[in-house]
Amino acid sequence: MNFQPLAGIRVVELGRSLGLAYAGKFLIDTGASVTSIRTLSEEVYSHDASLYVDVRKERFRWTTDIGPSLIEELLPSTDILVTDLSDSELTSLDLAWCQIRDQFPNLVLAVVSPLGRAGIRGTYHSGELAMQAMSGLMHLVGDPNREPLSIPYNLASFQVGLHAAAAATAAVRRRSKTGAGNRVEVIGVEVLASYALSYANVFTYYGIKNSRNGRRSPGSGGRYPYAIFPCKDGYVSLIARSARDWEGFVKMMGNPQWAKDPRYQDLYGMAVTYPEEVDKLVEPWLAEHTRDELLALAQKFQVPIGPVRRIHELESDEQLQYRGFFERVIDEKGNEFVVPGRPWVTDPREPGVLREVENTRPKEASQDLKG
Repeated sequence: MNFQPLAGIRVVELGRSLGLAYAGKFLIDTGASVTSIRTLSEEVYSHDASLYVDVRKERFRWTTDIGPSLIEELLPSTDILVTDLSDSELTSLDLAWCQIRDQFPNLVLAVVSPLGRAGIRGTYHSGELAMQAMSGLMHLVGDPNREPLSIPYNLASFQVGLHAAAAATAAVRRRSKTGAGNRVEVIGVEVLASYALSYANVFTYYGIKNSRNGRRSPGSGGRYPYAIFPCKDGYVSLIARSARDWEGFVKMMGNPQWAKDPRYQDLYGMAVTYPEEVDKLVEPWLAEHTRDELLALAQKFQVPIGPVRRIHELESDEQLQYRGFFERVIDEKGNEFVVPGRPWVTDPREPGVLREVENTRPKEASQDLKG
């Protein structure tokens, strides 16, 4: 892998959460060497930190002796310590920032927490659902006449990990200019709140209530259509909110007579006042076409339509295959796996070729720390 801006950077990942493990995964993707020290047993931890996240890391089980072992054997050569342990846990291990910043002035300490470590809720125990609920994001997901829903597959934790890796990388870059390490904290509820509030100005401008609206964006974001629609073999996402996009979609449908009515040329009225009425006119035509047929037509008429792919379909998705998205990794026992890779590329690749991942681990960190 040619894109390795963090080559030579050594990371210790200390904790238990999926978000933490994903932060380590992203740091490895950019060239860092990561040693993962787990604070729960392998059996308990494995349901969160999958092979996809961990296969290239040096891993250790948690023991009561890990505190002094970590400081004496790993931290002197560590650039980034990323952790989800609480402040009290870090203090008990002599790893609180106030305890280590003078001893390791070049160290970057990146801590992640669901709600933040200071403030009225700083000591609360919380996790994935709490982050989604307390950020307001959950309020936007689901049927408006039913209870709110969570976003599946621990996506909040993944976002925390992504931001933690980015914050740690930024701190290392700052260190290269100032010569000093730093402590950075990534707070899950704030990450998600920034997403939930990102359209606040749009909703304010159009006078739309920002709340869940089922398969439809709230008020279609001020213009129709902005929703998930059924078709012959599944669903498509249709976002044709500009006059140009709507005109293209009407042509794509064969210029039906009903579309000439001024009522169905008022994008704002269709979005906010009578979207279901227009749905009944659009959906019969969509039901006659498959997702791939609609995608081909969308390219011809330049209409923003995307097929909703099923999870099992991604393995054979021709675009992901062409881009070399999947990687081949080999664990310490020689077992080979094909896993999702980095969501970016930086060098030319032959179409359909799996990315090869070198599973290098720092020799000086390879000894067992179980005591």
